[in-house]
Amino acid sequence: MAVQRPQIGLLLPSREALLWAESDLSVVIDAARHAEKAGFDSVWVGDSLLARPRGEPLALAAGVAGATTRVQLGTAVLLPLLRHPLSLAHQLATLDRISQGRLIAGVGPGADLPGTHAELMALGVPSDRRVTAMMSTIERCRRLWRNEEPGIELQPRPFRPGGPPFWLGGAGPRMLRLAGTTFDGWLPLSPTPADFASGLRSVREAAEKAGRDPDSLEIGVYLTIAVADDPSEAARLMDAYIRAYYGVPAEVMARGMAIHAGTLESAEEWTDAYLAAGARHVVVRLGHPTLSDYNETVRRLFEALRRSLS
Repeated sequence: MAVQRPQIGLLLPSREALLWAESDLSVVIDAARHAEKAGFDSVWVGDSLLARPRGEPLALAAGVAGATTRVQLGTAVLLPLLRHPLSLAHQLATLDRISQGRLIAGVGPGADLPGTHAELMALGVPSDRRVTAMMSTIERCRRLWRNEEPGIELQPRPFRPGGPPFWLGGAGPRMLRLAGTTFDGWLPLSPTPADFASGLRSVREAAEKAGRDPDSLEIGVYLTIAVADDPSEAARLMDAYIRAYYGVPAEVMARGMAIHAGTLESAEEWTDAYLAAGARHVVVRLGHPTLSDYNETVRRLFEALRRSLS
């Protein structure tokens, strides 16, 4: 059987549109069109209600679905606890229909940070058992899609009989185990290729113990990249971006997140290391504190990364 080449995805600038485009979310749709034309395999949207505001991801993804024909549509990552399970199952099934089966539901419980607890509190949702509650929501979505809940017949059914695949974002021991035993894919923020390789070993071991074929899992990685001809300028861009996005210096976020600032050539080499460690779907986020020349920079970055796959 032929081995599928690794894929390249783009995290669309849904939060950046609020930070630098006066909430003009048309730039997100425009970026998706350009990404598909450039050759990207997938486009992704993030999720946050109050902690790091942006457009609602499933609504944005529906708009992207209508503006594209080929790219997969992903959430990186969706926070199921921000939505009622029945409504979430309905939304995902509808989006899977609109996109004709192009949806990837990347999910996570939300980081253990004050912003996460605050937005869940605003919804009246407990935040002390987030992973357990997330798993309950996902399991209920799957039951609803299989029409296994007495008294409830959810329509429309997803485009695919089992519904869209769920990928898990996270790297703690419990998350790694769940990625291997329960999910269709894994999408971590692993700060180094070595961290990624270690996590992937745990995911594969968990899958094997559960009687699953580890090779059936989709293995992604989420990388934030800033590029410039001068590495010091790339570092400046990244730091300004991270400070605007998260409110902390880039060096702080780099402790738990894959971040690289450098030339196109160094970005290619850095990404190569994740591919060598087992990544099969690279999702990149452009770490620039402006949307000026966004589509052209993303195109150049894609072309550099594509060389890693040839």
